[in-house]
Amino acid sequence: MKNFILFVSFLFSVMISNAQENPVYPNGENVRPPSSQAWGILFSYGAVNFNGDIKQYDFGTATQEIGDFDELRYAYNVGIRRISYGGVIELSFSKGEMAGLKRYTGNEEDDDIVHSREEIYDPYNNFDGNGEKFMNQFIEFNASYLYPLKELNTYFTDFDVSVKAGLGMNIFTSQKEDLFTDEHIYSYGYDDDVNGNDKNSWSNAPRTSTLCIGLVGEYGITKELNLIFESTYKTSMDDAWDATLVGDNDSYYYFGIGVAYDVYDY
Repeated sequence: MKNFILFVSFLFSVMISNAQENPVYPNGENVRPPSSQAWGILFSYGAVNFNGDIKQYDFGTATQEIGDFDELRYAYNVGIRRISYGGVIELSFSKGEMAGLKRYTGNEEDDDIVHSREEIYDPYNNFDGNGEKFMNQFIEFNASYLYPLKELNTYFTDFDVSVKAGLGMNIFTSQKEDLFTDEHIYSYGYDDDVNGNDKNSWSNAPRTSTLCIGLVGEYGITKELNLIFESTYKTSMDDAWDATLVGDNDSYYYFGIGVAYDVYDY
């Protein structure tokens, strides 16, 4: 990961030094002027907030001090862009983690939630504890369209807001353990799900389709370079991200910050 970030930083430095003058997006003095021929690249890094069966709170994130476990995880996203049909077409690759925990015992007087045991998913009878947690590692390929909110953007000088919608393919492995003892409960994407051994390679790992909707804000640093603020919601077409197949389809929120750079007009 460190080498990857260094490589991306070097790549941006080279491109900035060789920038052309016809960049990518609309609006403001610094935000890129319209072009039907512009190609750009992007990089962002941000927080992943999972939403599914193994989740302590509906919207916030929880931590477990004993065992040092945190639901809040992170991902990075790289991709290419092109102006098309009045908006922006974006093709991207993401890699990151999801995590969640769920407590079945605790002190309700401390305003913490104690969940019911009725929907515990334990097909191999490995669990006899008071809490669960899971860790999911994923890669994702996405195709999205960004539609600028032109009426809203007339109120800004160097800031542009777009609605983002898209489709994707998520490839993942997930393991569920006892929250307090770290004992294996169930896994998804392992050759030995009973014991959580022999995690699948990415080529053999489970995969699911995703839908994405969100907002992207871009601030023009120069005519070639935009600062990106992204808030998106992605939902899976199944219920396996948390290795618990008992409820509605899993989903997650991504809150990222990054840069978009105009490579060339072509």
